[in-house]
Amino acid sequence: MKNKVLDYSNRKVRSIFSLGIVLITIAISLSCSSDDEDLSISLDGPVLSVSDFTGNWVAISAVFESIDVSGTRLDIIEEGGSATLTVQANGRFAITINTPGLGSETFSGELGFNGEEYGDLLIIVFDGDARDDYELFNIAIENNVLFLSGITTFDFTGNGTEESAVIDLGLVRS
Repeated sequence: MKNKVLDYSNRKVRSIFSLGIVLITIAISLSCSSDDEDLSISLDGPVLSVSDFTGNWVAISAVFESIDVSGTRLDIIEEGGSATLTVQANGRFAITINTPGLGSETFSGELGFNGEEYGDLLIIVFDGDARDDYELFNIAIENNVLFLSGITTFDFTGNGTEESAVIDLGLVRS
């Protein structure tokens, strides 16, 4: 003969255990869900819009300064290099940086604003990066010069090793 009190207690414990497993599984799946789709990029920011700087730009200053190695600084224009930026009305962009001794490299992606979350900072998502792997840049236009600055990475030696760096660009329309 079964003990009904023990059988009921075991079923109750199994039910609570099963419910606990289900709740833990739900919590894990929610905490691990990707925020990739949550990043909203708009062509209009609180101060500037992409239409304000759509077009072709040529750098009059392009300075990279290492965050990792104190004193490591490269002024690409001063060294005889160049940088060009093309911005399309839909927020697509391409920037080509020609560094003397290191060659030329082109980066492309999407840019825009999310004023609710980042104010007037420019959001840049490079092609090949996850949507939640974006960079934020200060942006301003003064006297027909487009200024961009922010934290990015740069290969100062050409050995394939990127270092954290601050970039300061000053560009004029071409």
